[in-house]
Amino acid sequence: MCSQCDTESFWSSSNSSNCSTKLHEFFEWNSGFAILLLTLAALGILLLFMMSALFFWKRNSPVVKAAGGQLCHVILFSLLGSFVSVIFFVGEPSNLTCRVRHVLFGLSFTLCVSCILVKSLKILLAFQMNFDLKELLCKLYKPYVIVSICMGLQVTVCTVWLTLHHPFREKVVQPKAILLECNEGSKVMLWLMLGYIALLVLICFSFAYKGRKLPQKYNEAKFITFGMLIYLMAWVIFIPVHLTVSGKYVPAVELVVILISNYGIMSCHFFPKCYVILFKKEHNTKDAFMKNVYDYARKTASNIKGLSGTEPQAKTENTIYAISNPSLEPDKDQFSTQN
Repeated sequence: MCSQCDTESFWSSSNSSNCSTKLHEFFEWNSGFAILLLTLAALGILLLFMMSALFFWKRNSPVVKAAGGQLCHVILFSLLGSFVSVIFFVGEPSNLTCRVRHVLFGLSFTLCVSCILVKSLKILLAFQMNFDLKELLCKLYKPYVIVSICMGLQVTVCTVWLTLHHPFREKVVQPKAILLECNEGSKVMLWLMLGYIALLVLICFSFAYKGRKLPQKYNEAKFITFGMLIYLMAWVIFIPVHLTVSGKYVPAVELVVILISNYGIMSCHFFPKCYVILFKKEHNTKDAFMKNVYDYARKTASNIKGLSGTEPQAKTENTIYAISNPSLEPDKDQFSTQN
C-alpha cells in the first residue's frame, strides 16, 4: 500500500518506498560564483580605501581639486556602501537581509550619482560661453542642496516601500527542493527606485555630453559620459535577464550588474586621476593646469572671433577665469563686473 509524501517538506521518486527531505536552495556562500563575486567586491573595497588615502594625500593638487575635491570622498564613501550591499545578496535570505540589500544599494548609488550630477553641473557652468545661461546656472548651483534634494526623494521612496510593501523572505516549494528567496513586496516600488537612479544618470549624461570637447588633460565630462553609459548599458541588459532567469541564481545576476556599475564609476572617475597622480606628476602641477586651460580659452576665443568677426574680450576673460579655477567654483564678482 502506497501513501503520498508530505509535498511541503518531502519528495519521492517513482516506485520509491521512502520519502526524501526537500533541501533548501539559495545562493550559497561556498558557491564558486559567489566566491568570485565576493572577491571582486572585497577588491573593490580595498581599492576604495587606497584611492581615498591617495586623494587625501594629494588633496591640494590641481587634479584632485578639478575632480571635485571633497566630493570625491563622498563618491568613494557611497561606492563603499554599494559594495557592502553585495554581502546581503549572498547566503540564506532572511527578512532583514531582504529589506536591507536593495535599499542600501539604492541609497548608496543615489548619493554617488547625485555627487556626479553636481560635478556635471559644475563643468557645464565653468565652461559655459553663454553668459546669460551661465548666470542662471550660478544661481542654481548649490551643491549640498542638490545632493540633499536628490537623496531626499530616494529616501522618501525607500521609506514608503519599507513601510507599506516591505520585502520579505519567501519559500517557493518545488518538486524536489524548497527555494528560499526574497520577495520584493512591491515590484512597482523596486522599479521606481531603480528608475529614479536611471533618471539621475540620464541627466548627468546630458550635462556631461555638452562638455565632451573640454581640455583633454582635465576632461572630467568625458569620463562622466563613459561612466553613465556603462551604468545604463549594464541595467538595460539586466532587465531582460532578470525577467527570464529564475531560481537561486537570481541574486547573482543582480550582483553582476551592481559590480559592473561600481567598477564603471571607479574606472572612469578615479583610475585615470590615480594614473596622473602616480605616473604623470608633471601634469599635476598648477603651471601645467593653467597652461592647458589658457590654451583652451584662446582656442575658444579664436573660434568665437572667427564666427562673429568681433573680439569677445569680456566673455573671454570670464571664461579664462572660470576654467583656471581648479575647484571650478563660480565667482559672483564676475557678474557684477560684466554688468
